[in-house]
Amino acid sequence: MAFELKMPKLGESVTEGTIGKWLKQPGDKVNKYDLLVEVQTDKVNTEIPSPVAGTLKEVKVEEGQTVPIGTLLAVFDTADGEATAQPSAPAAPQRASQQPQPQAAAPQAPKPSQPGGAQAPQGPGAPAGRGPSAPEGAAPAPTRAAPPPPQSPSPAPQPSAAATATAERPDLSDVRATPAVRKLASEQGVDISQIEGTGLGGRVSRKDVEDFIAQRQSSRQQPATRVVQAQPQAQSQSAPVRQAPVPSLSGDELVPLSQMRRAIANNMVQAWSAPHAHAVMEVDMTDLMRYRERVRGEFQEREGFDLSPAAFIAKAVVEALRTVPSVNSSWTDQGLIRHRELNLGYAVALGEDGLIVPVIKDADGKSLAGLMRSIRDVVDRAKARRLTLDDLSGGTFTLNNTGPLGTVVSSPIVPPGQAAILSSESIRKRLVVTDEDAIAIRQMMNIVIGFDHRVVDGSTAARFLTAVRDWLQTTGTSVPVY
Repeated sequence: MAFELKMPKLGESVTEGTIGKWLKQPGDKVNKYDLLVEVQTDKVNTEIPSPVAGTLKEVKVEEGQTVPIGTLLAVFDTADGEATAQPSAPAAPQRASQQPQPQAAAPQAPKPSQPGGAQAPQGPGAPAGRGPSAPEGAAPAPTRAAPPPPQSPSPAPQPSAAATATAERPDLSDVRATPAVRKLASEQGVDISQIEGTGLGGRVSRKDVEDFIAQRQSSRQQPATRVVQAQPQAQSQSAPVRQAPVPSLSGDELVPLSQMRRAIANNMVQAWSAPHAHAVMEVDMTDLMRYRERVRGEFQEREGFDLSPAAFIAKAVVEALRTVPSVNSSWTDQGLIRHRELNLGYAVALGEDGLIVPVIKDADGKSLAGLMRSIRDVVDRAKARRLTLDDLSGGTFTLNNTGPLGTVVSSPIVPPGQAAILSSESIRKRLVVTDEDAIAIRQMMNIVIGFDHRVVDGSTAARFLTAVRDWLQTTGTSVPVY
């Protein structure tokens, strides 16, 4: 039985992928969920697992080639398909004793009198014409005696064998999930293609599988269904965009778009389709920076790296999202999705290569030290190009720490699928007038929120900024590091 592996959907807005390296070669035996090929996508390198067991027969796309989603990558001979189809064939002779002609006609019309010998290979032969197999089995019936036509559905065992094989090994190449999640679904007897993923771009997570198992008997649908339905509309909005004419000047040089740059462009066009608004607020960081100086030495000795102001800002964002939970939401045409999980995207600049936003999962459950470890981890792995698709999925709010770049005020664009993003600007000493009408030198920082005005109103954005500011100016000045 042949199985065709196609380039799967590897992320929201991703339209193509580049074959990095084939981990299996033609002729190799492959088990289900074995890693087959490395694919370079919008921002990461990922490995595609095999959705079936069998033998890799042919590779259709060579290493280094860039192809669109849905392109045929490889063809398999699936031994499991033969084993699945064959048990169904013996059931056919029970009907063949009454009308052997239709049963024998599918594999070879000239020998209808040998149903037993013809049907044995019928299962493995079915995939070659899996779609037309039913018409082939039914076509000879009208040319025979009158009784067969009313019983023409009798060849059903033939397509049912192929259908059984397909049901036991559905085409999972379009299902976004890690090998571990696929394995869990397989062990629990769950068809992962039936699960609506709640991750970015419909990714199926371990929690999705566990929820599906727990609610298998319930007719209630996962809220993520609405998120998935909203995506095509968001993507279609970016379709009409056309490139403006570009003047041709002496000395111009064409720099080909990298996959990351193209993905950033597509994501920004999609993101900007939402109605954006921004708000800015000042934060006095003087007391917090003094507190950081007191604790950073012990932290560095214990952890081996510095305690950055970014950790305090991330903690302030987490606490503010608890105070104003409506900011931790997503827009769909059917309604607003309020996220219980708090997964913090952390923007990382990669110089000329672009920008990437790994996600710190369950950020609200981490201490100050835990957030600092997570920030250090995602930044290091982002710069080393060692992030996975899981690292980029599931974000519910994004922190853009532009301060180290020297910016004072910026206007961040909200990532697709989120309601808001916060930029923390550079911390600078400035002359300010205190509440006591005195002039003092204080370390000041601007925080900027960009928000989808369909989800967040100006007053809500202001309350969120106030919550971030107040935490940094009060609680953050003495919060335990561990």
